[in-house]
Amino acid sequence: MNLVLSSIISVISRRSSEDYALVMVNNTIKKLYDEYNFLRYAQIKTSRYLEIERIVNIDSSIDSISQEKLGKAIEEIIKNIVVAIGGNAGFFFIKEVKNNVGTRYSLKLKEIGADLDFMQFNYEVDKKQIKKTVNYNTDVFYRVIKIIIDLLDKKYGRSFSISTIQNLIEEYSKKYSFLQKVKIIDVRYTFGSNEINIYDDLDILKPQYVGMAIENLIFGLIQKLQNLDKPIHIDEFKRQLTHEYMEKLTELGVDLNKKQINYSLLIKNIIKALIEVISNLSTQQYAIYAMNSFLKNVDSKFFFLKQIEVTNIDSDDIFNICIMTNLDEISETDIRRSIQNLLEKIIDNFGEKLGQQFIDDFKDCLDNFYLLKVEEIGVNLHLIQLRHQMKLKT
Repeated sequence: MNLVLSSIISVISRRSSEDYALVMVNNTIKKLYDEYNFLRYAQIKTSRYLEIERIVNIDSSIDSISQEKLGKAIEEIIKNIVVAIGGNAGFFFIKEVKNNVGTRYSLKLKEIGADLDFMQFNYEVDKKQIKKTVNYNTDVFYRVIKIIIDLLDKKYGRSFSISTIQNLIEEYSKKYSFLQKVKIIDVRYTFGSNEINIYDDLDILKPQYVGMAIENLIFGLIQKLQNLDKPIHIDEFKRQLTHEYMEKLTELGVDLNKKQINYSLLIKNIIKALIEVISNLSTQQYAIYAMNSFLKNVDSKFFFLKQIEVTNIDSDDIFNICIMTNLDEISETDIRRSIQNLLEKIIDNFGEKLGQQFIDDFKDCLDNFYLLKVEEIGVNLHLIQLRHQMKLKT
């Protein structure tokens, strides 16, 4: 048992991380407690700081268990992990575990009923049979949280990453009760802890329920980061997912292709960029005055832009953009057309030479995240430049 569990952890660790492997094997064993009570004799420990201890510890009491029961338990552990891994990876997982334990112990496992060759040969059939009764909610949830933590860590630092995702989980725990049993710990300061701790069996929950929680966490995070002016794009998250996990998320009902745009933040950042461009041509005081004038003179159907006002806060060149309408209730079509209308009025006002350069300067001043959002909703900045050229020629 010790050799098999150590081999499983080693194989999973090579494809992900040791922490992830420990959590997966621990959760798999716990799921089988009711049927194989003797699995409680197997203890999996973290080795992050406890280097002098063994990861797998097996109580000698397990020697009293019949070889038939032990073989069946080992077979079920491997089958459950194969299903959690999913896709073609399951086939290679069995093969790697077999290579790890070696020929001698592979034959011994076969004798007690855990035939790795048979499991590998019948993998596709076994997968279909097991998938009907076993969910992989825990596996997918863990992977999503791990990706988010690492992604935020690279962009904004570990402390920000841990606190942000933990606060988000607590926020959504009111709607999804199982999140109350999820704790994120900064292992840099906690001796011997796992980073992601799930104190509940998510695999007994309906997959769609867990999927809804995952989707809300992902897009809730994107929204929260936009509000903090620390944008992150959904594509950055998707690039970290393997094809197998994309399929699993789809099966849980998670739609990563939803367009989640905070129109208030988008418009605010557009106005900030426009003020910066105009300020470079004159002064910020004039830029704010001009911006307010442009907003008030857009077409009447874009009434929501008329309800935006820019004001100076103090003498330190800081200004405030006050939006008196909930722009998130405005349709994407109207948001797109209003942005186009505003930009066209501004460049027409600056004449031939400055008008042509204005769009290029605007793109330089607008944060790349919001520039991408502008393009996503269909604002064609190049076309606005061409229209301006055609007006000058007529």
